[in-house]
Amino acid sequence: MTLENLIAQASKKCEIFANPLRSFIAAFIAVKEEATWSELKDAIEKWAEHVNPNTLSFHLGELADAGFITKVDIRGQPRYRIVNTQLPELKRLIGEDLLKAVKENA
Repeated sequence: MTLENLIAQASKKCEIFANPLRSFIAAFIAVKEEATWSELKDAIEKWAEHVNPNTLSFHLGELADAGFITKVDIRGQPRYRIVNTQLPELKRLIGEDLLKAVKENA
């Protein structure tokens, strides 16, 4: 991989959490270990009032495309999980303080 590609990849990883809603979504899934779309929507609305369903779906897609979350189907209901190999990187990028705060308020 070229230096330019490595720089672009590193920038994208940091950019993914530049959006506060995306950081919250990732932190919520990380502390809960898995979450449904409805659980995420309820948690976001508790924290930041109304969230447009399309907005939530967009941010879930961005996190999945970046390789931080995966969607699994359990008994017909999709659930989101942090990709195990990405958990240390997630903790480093969004910080232990955010994870702790989300866990206390979840």
